[in-house]
Amino acid sequence: MAQNSGNTLAASAAVALCGAVWGIYWLPLRHLQHLGMAGSWATAAFFIVSLPLAAPLALTAREELRRHGRSLIGLALVNGVVFNLYSNAYVHTSVFNVLFLFYLSPVWSVLIARLWQGERIGLLRMGCVLLGLGGLTVMLSADGGWPIPRNLGDWMALASGLLWALVTIRIRRNQHIGAAANTVAFFLGGVGPALLFAAVSGDPIPSGSVIVTAWPLLIGVGWLGWVPSQLLLYWGVRRISPVRTGILLMTELVAGAATAAWLSGDPLSWQQFLGGAMILTAGLGDVVTAREGGNPAPVPISAAQD
Repeated sequence: MAQNSGNTLAASAAVALCGAVWGIYWLPLRHLQHLGMAGSWATAAFFIVSLPLAAPLALTAREELRRHGRSLIGLALVNGVVFNLYSNAYVHTSVFNVLFLFYLSPVWSVLIARLWQGERIGLLRMGCVLLGLGGLTVMLSADGGWPIPRNLGDWMALASGLLWALVTIRIRRNQHIGAAANTVAFFLGGVGPALLFAAVSGDPIPSGSVIVTAWPLLIGVGWLGWVPSQLLLYWGVRRISPVRTGILLMTELVAGAATAAWLSGDPLSWQQFLGGAMILTAGLGDVVTAREGGNPAPVPISAAQD
């Protein structure tokens, strides 16, 4: 009993820590842009530098990759599009908008489950849906106009959350696949869409001097951030309930919003604050009430392959 309790505590701490790490992902992304490496190329570079560290995992997971490789890569490619929309949105809109617009994914998940799978939605979960949509309306009407996305970044963040809600329906069926195989699939599936996004973005290819200057940060974030956080997260989510996972991963949103308020310099109106608070409450409420509707609410993007 004590050992199980210790494992649960360690797994919970790993999930919460990984959420917080992903919450501050916007910081190196913005810094690389300041150095002269546009966001689309920075995202692609993070995937590329992470591949050597992820490659040895393919050897340990070669049997699973052989058995499930086709479905894993197919799902990872779609998830790569989701992640690249999310990552590139930071370049075109405020950090607050990216975080809160993406975190509407639990709302979309409930609606998709109802329309696509005929899943029953209880009153509490429907209340969370209405609260989240209300928060979206308040946030997007901050300038007094129609409550619609105002720029490319808003559309990318909103689309990433909607697509992620679709992806999670498939992800739940792959929980028998281990962490190493999922990590390999995440990086292999993400690098292609990342390079495609960079190629069509029109952003200038980073010069050699920019790459040399950015190299230590790219290696540090990729090797000390991306790969370890993915492995830790996959280890953790398999040992705790989906409800607890969803709650603990809210540290991503909290860490992102807190650091953005402190460091980003992005303006934050009272409508954005109120709308974001409504979306956060709706997401947390949906996770807590997910038991009544059957399937758990989707977890944030950093848990994409588990």
